[in-house]
Amino acid sequence: MSGNKNIRRKPILLALLVGLCGNATLATLSVSELAFSIFPIISLVLAAHMLYQEYLSVPMEGDTPVCALLSFLIGVFGYSAFLRTQFPEMGTNYLSVMITLVLVIWLAIKLGVAERPAPKAEAEK
Repeated sequence: MSGNKNIRRKPILLALLVGLCGNATLATLSVSELAFSIFPIISLVLAAHMLYQEYLSVPMEGDTPVCALLSFLIGVFGYSAFLRTQFPEMGTNYLSVMITLVLVIWLAIKLGVAERPAPKAEAEK
């Protein structure tokens, strides 16, 4: 479907961590129900540093930047949905869950996980 499948997995996982840790840091600093913890801040700094080092050492080719952005947004909206599930008084998590699901499906299509196998007639050509 999307032609180029030269997508590295490491930046995608690091972008997911940066999204999760960034949202966890903001939630720790702004949500009164959560106790303060230094660990989201430390993990955000470490994950962002590793992502930056990966960006400097290996060029991002193909669909890797788009997949990294999708992964970052999955982390942000996924943690937001988790937080709203844990504390229902913060509001509904319906929108966060739906956005996360759409982004996960889009990422699966980009990575080639959700592609249909090619018919045998086309594969033999």
